[in-house]
Amino acid sequence: MTGNIHGRLNRCLDGTVKLEKLLFMDLAPAIFNSVAAVVVIVTTLPPVLALPMLLVVPIGIAIVFRQISTQRGIRVELLDTKAAMDGSIVELLNGIEVIRIIDSVALEQERFDRKSEFLRAKEMRHHVQMAKYDCLKFLNEAVFTVLMIGVSAYLATQNVISTGAVLTSYLCFNQLLKPLEELHRILDELSESMVLAEDYFRLAEIPCDFSFLPLEAAPSASTAEPETAVELHHLSFAYHSDKVILHDLDLSIPHGMFLGIAGPSGCGKSSLIKAVCKLENYTGTIRIGGRDLRQFSRKELANTIALVPQNPFLIAGTIYENVCYGLERQPPEQEVYAAIDKACLREFVDSLPDTIHTVLAEGGANLSGGQKQRIAIARIFLRKPDILILDEATSALDNTSERLIQSAIEQLMKETGMTVLSIAHRLTTLKNADRIIVMDGGRIVQSGTYEELIEQDGIFSDMYHGKLK
Repeated sequence: MTGNIHGRLNRCLDGTVKLEKLLFMDLAPAIFNSVAAVVVIVTTLPPVLALPMLLVVPIGIAIVFRQISTQRGIRVELLDTKAAMDGSIVELLNGIEVIRIIDSVALEQERFDRKSEFLRAKEMRHHVQMAKYDCLKFLNEAVFTVLMIGVSAYLATQNVISTGAVLTSYLCFNQLLKPLEELHRILDELSESMVLAEDYFRLAEIPCDFSFLPLEAAPSASTAEPETAVELHHLSFAYHSDKVILHDLDLSIPHGMFLGIAGPSGCGKSSLIKAVCKLENYTGTIRIGGRDLRQFSRKELANTIALVPQNPFLIAGTIYENVCYGLERQPPEQEVYAAIDKACLREFVDSLPDTIHTVLAEGGANLSGGQKQRIAIARIFLRKPDILILDEATSALDNTSERLIQSAIEQLMKETGMTVLSIAHRLTTLKNADRIIVMDGGRIVQSGTYEELIEQDGIFSDMYHGKLK
């Protein structure tokens, strides 16, 4: 859950920073003061008084280590529980409209109350145990304080030490207790910070996204111009070994082709796109412009392929910033307006008080689904990629807007030689495609033009006539 990770990272990072401060700014001075106090006691007081007095240190340290060992498990549980609650909060905020519409406030309140009560009970259990150990530490210091005063007073009455030595021993003992109390606090906080730091380093050691790993040495590339924009050879993909999504696909897509991809839900269309975009690992070979996809860095791939998903990513920024998102340059406003025109967004933008400088809410929450998709589509007219992938990118648009945007994309294809791969459930979106492949069960089961596939018996015809979703 998003909130879970966010809350966990914040707490764990704070804990790691606190750990470093405790080690270098608190622990070292406390140990130095403790050692200095021990040296003063040993050199100033007679052994019969000094040695029993020093027993307060190992007993106090033993209590702290016992406290640390017994409370470590519950501290880990508290960390997990707080992270889960953070996740629940973000989940509720993201679904606030649905909660309002179906009036599930009471249900969500009950769910959250259960988690809150679970956390409260754990926190109380933890604090009760901490209070017990604090009492033991206080009793340890109190007992030895009384013992030290009693023994030193007795020794003074027996003329073993002078009367002034009683005050000296008391002052020396106090100088020992102060750093000992600091050590109690520091060791306990160190234990809590260690739990957070260990979790932080576990998160930090999660393997890097494979697509960002250093690239292997590439074989010398051929100087000949490749005939295809995208080639798949024996491409397979599985999330788990027992659940194969793509089965041994072979496909060649020439430069400048408009390839449509159709098929029922769960047939592997989106997984195919993720593999081509190097978002998921795969077996087999994918070549982009004749070059193995594994030899592309993320930056090179970003300059080659543009993906417009069904649910675009928008930032809490201006329309200008969102349309230009990901570009290394800052295009002039006229160029941005031209892209907005082609995405059929000009009328909406002109109606806003600050036009393209109007600030959008997080995730474009103050926009309709179609307006979000238009902003994402406007990006491609600025980026002009070699390969454009549309994953249900116009699903929220009306037929007229979709037709106008499709015409603008086709014009861009003519101007730049761009290759387009388009996934669509609304089959009319693929009407002008040069070729359409139909997938089912992770395999390509049909291929042809829009008219050819309508006439053929099969999945595409069934989808066209409403027999299959």
